[in-house]
Amino acid sequence: MARSRNIKPGFFSNEHLAEVDFATRLLFIGMWTEADREGRLEDRPRRLKMALFPADNVDIEKMLADLDHLGFITRYTVGSFKAIQIVNWAKHQNPHVKEAKSTIPAMPEIERCPEKTGASPVQAPDEHGSFPADSLSLDSRFLIPDSLPPSPAPVVGTDLFPKFWKLYPRKVGKDKAEKVWGKLKVTQELFDLMVEALAKQVLTPDWLKDKGQYIPHPSTWLNGKRWEDEIPDIATNVHPFPASRHTGFADRDYTAGLIRREDGTYAF
Repeated sequence: MARSRNIKPGFFSNEHLAEVDFATRLLFIGMWTEADREGRLEDRPRRLKMALFPADNVDIEKMLADLDHLGFITRYTVGSFKAIQIVNWAKHQNPHVKEAKSTIPAMPEIERCPEKTGASPVQAPDEHGSFPADSLSLDSRFLIPDSLPPSPAPVVGTDLFPKFWKLYPRKVGKDKAEKVWGKLKVTQELFDLMVEALAKQVLTPDWLKDKGQYIPHPSTWLNGKRWEDEIPDIATNVHPFPASRHTGFADRDYTAGLIRREDGTYAF
């Protein structure tokens, strides 16, 4: 169900949003109206397309990937449920006190930053907020993930990320992909599953068309656990046309078996 949300003038001047096209910026605004009071919504590109762009020819999957890559949203999976968390939601919005509680599972947290106060930044359902949500100002900090203290380098899988990066066909956002990789604690067994899935996905039509522009960003692929996706069978019963037998006319000896006459002609 669509909901009313706030938008402030600074949104239109944000230098990070300027990196994406007009339709993607409009999608970002539209996602607020589709998100619940916690800033979560189902990761269903086709449904978003019908809700926000019913009359337009746009690539929602690519637009979501760009927003995720730039840090405006985070795409994640809990079990088989795919969801989206709008980053820094509580800074931008004050949901109505009577708005229904979220039914979408929260994004798994590997590491938590200790809070200085015990109060949650999200307004309780039965309480009225005493201050408005922060405006989307020119300061880029309002639209990118909060800075966190540096976490220790993961022990497991650190030597495997370079191998993954070398294999992944779309090399963008390496730093972000490496951070996600660290949270996953990749073992050799998990790495082997990833490589097996990649070997199949690179042959799918979506990954092959338009010079690979529909290949997910590496961080999106890792965050969404896309190695668990069902991969359609690639047709193997398609054979090339046989070589034509109508060739070599210029090399044939058309006088073979004939008798040459004195006038230079041939006869049987």
